Amino acid sequence: MLYCSGHHQAAVRVLEDVERRYHSNVKAVCAFRRLEGDRDLKMFANMLAGNKQEGISELPFVSCVRFVRQESFCTPAILLFEMNRNNTEEEVAQRDYNEKIWMDSVEVDAHPFLHYLQYLTYGGLGESDNQLQALRTLESYIYDIRNYINLYHYETALNMLGHCYEMEGDYERALNIYELSLRCLGTNNAANWHVRRVLSLISG
Repeated sequence: MLYCSGHHQAAVRVLEDVERRYHSNVKAVCAFRRLEGDRDLKMFANMLAGNKQEGISELPFVSCVRFVRQESFCTPAILLFEMNRNNTEEEVAQRDYNEKIWMDSVEVDAHPFLHYLQYLTYGGLGESDNQLQALRTLESYIYDIRNYINLYHYETALNMLGHCYEMEGDYERALNIYELSLRCLGTNNAANWHVRRVLSLISG
C-alpha cells in the first residue's frame, strides 16, 4: 500500500507541475486533424511574441498525447477502446489515409487528459474532494466554448468525462455524455462500445 501511495503522490507532483506550465497562451496542435485557424500564421506569431513579453521561454504549443498498441500496458484502460473504435467494416472503409493511421492508436488532447489523470490519481489516493474538483475542472474545460480551438479529439474528451461519471456511479449522466460524443462523431467512435457497456450496467 505504501508503494502504491508513494507512486500516486509522485504522480500528483508531476501533474501539478504540468498544470502550472499549461498557461492560457499554450496552443494545442495535432498531426492528424485540423481545426479552423490552424493555418493562421498571424495567430501563431502573436502567441510567440506574447510569450516573449511575459518572459516565457518555452514554445507555446503542445501536441496530442498518443499511445500506440505496443504501449497498451501503460495506457489507461478505458482508452484501449479507442484502439477498436469501429463497429463494422463499413466504418473502416470510411476512413481516409490519416484516419487509418491514427485510429489504430489512441489520440487524446493533452489538456483534458491532464485532468482525467488527476481524477484517477486522486481517486487512487482516496482524496475525494480533489478528485471531484478534477472532475469539475475537466467538465468545465470541455464545455467551455473558448477551448474548442484546442480540442481536436472532442469525442474522446467526452468519453473520458463519461468514464469519470461511470466511476462516480452516475450511469445515467455517463450515458448522456457518451451519446453526446456520438452526436459529435457517429462512426469510428469508442462511445459506441461505452453506450453498450453502460446500458448493460443500468439494466443489470
